Amino acid sequence: MAVSKDHLNQLIQQLPDDLLPKAAEFLEGLVSQRQRPIPWDDEPTTQQDLDDIKKAKEAFTHGETIKLKDVIDELLN
Repeated sequence: MAVSKDHLNQLIQQLPDDLLPKAAEFLEGLVSQRQRPIPWDDEPTTQQDLDDIKKAKEAFTHGETIKLKDVIDELLN
């Protein structure tokens, strides 16, 4: 289905004011994705990758992780 900018503008005009921030956030996300595409990771998952994922899940289960706040504090200070 072809969609024109005019049609999108008509839809935006119909939105209630309280939904405009959500619409803007969604559209900004689409625009930023187009400007900075993430390349497809075409490397196969190795046994080492699977082992590391398993270890990470076990560490998380046992509470052996670092809080994001602590990582940010360490990086910024």
